[in-house]
Amino acid sequence: MKNTLDNSHKRYQRKLRVGFLTAICLFIGGIAFSISKLTAAPDAGQLIADKTVKGLILTPERKPIPGAVILVKDTTTGTVTDINGVFTMDLQYFKEENVTLKISMVDYESIEMVVNTNKLPKELGKITLQKETD
Repeated sequence: MKNTLDNSHKRYQRKLRVGFLTAICLFIGGIAFSISKLTAAPDAGQLIADKTVKGLILTPERKPIPGAVILVKDTTTGTVTDINGVFTMDLQYFKEENVTLKISMVDYESIEMVVNTNKLPKELGKITLQKETD
């Protein structure tokens, strides 16, 4: 009987030691990982400057226009306004100093705006599209 108790007690102690050593290894590994994250060089994606342009497209009555199309002229790069008439466009891949944005919507006159890519990020503010005249 005593031998059985000694064996089960030894197994219990062995499990405790293994569990304790595992916990210590995980703790030390976590500290090493967090230190390496603190001292590591930033990713290449973090070094790219914010080259976005933002704006709000409105009707003459000052109501937002959802679904208005904003394109970089002579390219296929563009975006559309959200339900609140707001748009954001990333221009980081354009190497030209100035790009022209063409803003259009059905039943409204299109407008063009020149944006200096060296002075981004930029908030264009409120842009009003006029109704098309027949």
